[in-house]
Amino acid sequence: MASYVNFNIDLFCNRSDYNIECYGEDFLMLRNQLLQCSSRTQQACYTRKTGEKGCARLELCSRSGWKCCYEDRCNA
Repeated sequence: MASYVNFNIDLFCNRSDYNIECYGEDFLMLRNQLLQCSSRTQQACYTRKTGEKGCARLELCSRSGWKCCYEDRCNA
């Protein structure tokens, strides 16, 4: 019984409701790397004016210089 309860708790704690694949790029290490983003809150793929790419929470999409899209691999 105890292992059954622990298993259910693990499933609940590790649950991610939203998944999206985005390309990631930054000025140091990432060069068009495919990211698999998972979260309990909805995310979008983004590209910034600086060329940075990745995935982010939806509220960041309203920032100046951020362009967001909402389908897998849409920020290629």
